[in-house]
Amino acid sequence: MKKIHYFIGLILMGAITITSCQKEKAEIKDEKANKEVSKITKQLQTFKQNLQSKSGETMAADSAEWYLEGLLNLEQAYNDLNFGDVDFYHNTLTVTVTDGQISLNELNNLYTTINAWAADIQQQSGNEDYTFDIVDLIIEETGLKSGEKNLVVTLSGGLPSIGLNYYPFGTTDYWYWGYGLGKCGGFSGSTGKDASTELQRKFRNPIAVPGPGYYTDVVRIDVVPGFDTEFDDPENAPYAGTMLYSQGGTNNEFDQCLSPNDLNYYLSKFDFIRNTKNPPNKQYKTVEVINTDSPGIGYWLHIHIYKLYYGVKIEFGE
Repeated sequence: MKKIHYFIGLILMGAITITSCQKEKAEIKDEKANKEVSKITKQLQTFKQNLQSKSGETMAADSAEWYLEGLLNLEQAYNDLNFGDVDFYHNTLTVTVTDGQISLNELNNLYTTINAWAADIQQQSGNEDYTFDIVDLIIEETGLKSGEKNLVVTLSGGLPSIGLNYYPFGTTDYWYWGYGLGKCGGFSGSTGKDASTELQRKFRNPIAVPGPGYYTDVVRIDVVPGFDTEFDDPENAPYAGTMLYSQGGTNNEFDQCLSPNDLNYYLSKFDFIRNTKNPPNKQYKTVEVINTDSPGIGYWLHIHIYKLYYGVKIEFGE
């Protein structure tokens, strides 16, 4: 009996030792992660100080885009919130790039302008709880010899909300495809909404946020039916046979009213689409659903485009 107790004791001691080692390793790993992420946050805070104190200096354009975008997300979109309905705001500012460099003076002006724009959006919302979900900056070429380029700014904002994850469309959810035309199929009302707005809302309900943080290195990837052929599904998809809404025909030839079955099909394919397009080492953040049409001579093509946003999630830091 003593031998049995002895062996049980050895086993328990071994288990405790293993658990203790695993805990120590986990704590070391967490401490290292905290230091690395805190380092990024401090880099962005130092960048903000330099904007105002080192006015004569310049920064490489790609680095400037990363730092300015990261700082704006840190200050404007540092949250641990779920959002239901969100609004997407787009603006284009002019930035001068000389020999691949942008002056800190100009970056400071851009920083001030974007913050003022965000404050105006919050004020116009009429709700003090209105906040931002993500900030995306893209420097685009203009073709001008003067060195001027476009800084395309996207702000996504809304009110905190608790929703149901991919709650299916119901029996009365017949929606016109776009342009805020509201309901259809014998149902009326909800002007200002349409199939694209309702899909966007359900795609986002909810986005589980594991902890407070913000995003850096944000990228936007557009998914267009007919171009992204990996999302063709001719055997199952309604209309043009793609996992995103696409329908064409003459002016009076096709119905623009999407049924609950149609919408639930598109809803069921969203995770596959967003995961397929997910860049390495980035995390999905949000989506904007765009409705657009391409008119021809007696022919129309109506489609939905998904603008997917991914980034590097910074979950720790001060």
